[in-house]
Amino acid sequence: MCTRQLFGKLFLMALMISSCSLLLTAEEKIDYQMIVKIREEGLNNSQVMELAQYLTDVYGPRLAHSPSYNEALSWAEQKFKRWGLKKVTIEPWGKFGLGWENQYTSVHMITPRYMTVIAYPLAWTAGTKKKIQAPTVYVNTEELFNQKDLNFYRGKLKGKIVFIKPKRKLKLNFKPDAVRLSREELEDMATLRITKPTQINSGLHKNLENLPAGNSGTKKRTLSWEQIEEFLRQEGALVLVEPGMGADTMDKGTVRVNDYPPILPEDPIPLPHLVVAAEHYNRMMRLMEMGYQVKMEVDIKNKFYDDDLRDYNLIAELPGSDLKDEIVMIGAHLDAVSAATGATDNAAGSAVVMEAMRILKTINAQPRRTIRAALWGAEECGHLGSRGYVRQHFYDPQKKIKLPEYDKFYVYFNVDWYGRIRGIYLQGNDLARPIFEAWMKPFHDLGMTYLVPGNTGGTDHMSFLEVGLPGFQFIQDDLEFFTKTFHTNMDVFDRLVPEDLMQAAVILAAFAYNAATREGKFPPPTPIENGRRWHK
Repeated sequence: MCTRQLFGKLFLMALMISSCSLLLTAEEKIDYQMIVKIREEGLNNSQVMELAQYLTDVYGPRLAHSPSYNEALSWAEQKFKRWGLKKVTIEPWGKFGLGWENQYTSVHMITPRYMTVIAYPLAWTAGTKKKIQAPTVYVNTEELFNQKDLNFYRGKLKGKIVFIKPKRKLKLNFKPDAVRLSREELEDMATLRITKPTQINSGLHKNLENLPAGNSGTKKRTLSWEQIEEFLRQEGALVLVEPGMGADTMDKGTVRVNDYPPILPEDPIPLPHLVVAAEHYNRMMRLMEMGYQVKMEVDIKNKFYDDDLRDYNLIAELPGSDLKDEIVMIGAHLDAVSAATGATDNAAGSAVVMEAMRILKTINAQPRRTIRAALWGAEECGHLGSRGYVRQHFYDPQKKIKLPEYDKFYVYFNVDWYGRIRGIYLQGNDLARPIFEAWMKPFHDLGMTYLVPGNTGGTDHMSFLEVGLPGFQFIQDDLEFFTKTFHTNMDVFDRLVPEDLMQAAVILAAFAYNAATREGKFPPPTPIENGRRWHK
């Protein structure tokens, strides 16, 4: 196609989108009296921080299918019922696996000098059964590529605590830990960039194939982690130890802990496995390199639960009126990783969803469509709770058929962050632009002003987009997420900003109400691979 023809077609497409936008903008009606009520209740009588405090300080980590998660789910269920919401249900989404809980961890270096060690066990790994004292040894698992590489360590690991990764190089940080999105960043995100997915995918595949493996160039790896761990088990290793990884700022006692995936009763239970503060890990590694015998004392008590292999979501509804069979959904994942109390990821989002429903019920909102709230399980394990729900209610991917509620679905809004809402990702759905522009207008004074034409992923709105249902995620300020709290031991209540959560709850309530009262169909989504830029 010649350049002139290409630009002609792009111009016509832009003209069509612009015309549709003008038409949709003219049709968008906002109930400003209701928006004022939402703002007054959400900003003057907010309960969002109280909700977040219970989810974090009282119920703790909320690891998927753990006792703390199930207790938090029951507490939220009772809250929804007390507020007068309907069809409040703790609903199984499918088979998950064993429950797991860390009940005690004590880690120390005892020779050549004593040091208390900051350390956290990975979820779904075994405990030590008793207090153990044992020498340490270093096995760089990043340099184990095939069975031949294992031979060097045979007979050398029995009764040892095994350090499995190199020292982590720590850097000075000259940037602030907490940041808000700047106008320049937001305007860059809001700039439309078209890419060719085929080029991106082929380039990514090529890059992955050429990635160097450790210090051995492009040496091909034939060993899986499961095979390496089984070798360590057979050789008699007692505990595995690695440093906390992540951004350069995730040090000084901040430990990022990325848990193991869940396991089934028939699966082998992984060895006891600790993630240690980088500074402590590095000190012990240096001592080993200097020829000192490093000895550690470790006591880990982990408990597995096999009485119920299913995991659960929590659902609650504010019934609609003349269009009550149609469904507007809002949601956030309730589960978290195991190291802290999951405040920013994602007690914040869950509290915002709960508060949005409380606001709407308190002001006696009368939506036309039913507003359905969901607190999802097992998002950290691959969006399992929302995917299971979508497959049970909307679309069966095995049979490739729509379920009865599919055609009654309207739109889904997801909250998986804790910063102030600055806008919303369009996910390539240009016909949603004039709708959201109208809905955002009453919140310009609260900082919500940007529409990003591209995509974002990594959370539960993708479960809806995967089956062709419109789902959206808000743009929110990073704050300390990528520097201090992302899956770390510092993801705690103290990191939350009350004003940001209040603002987010008000906006979510308004978006849910606007969707539930809007005339006409919501524009269908574009394909996930729509050629638009992907953002964090």
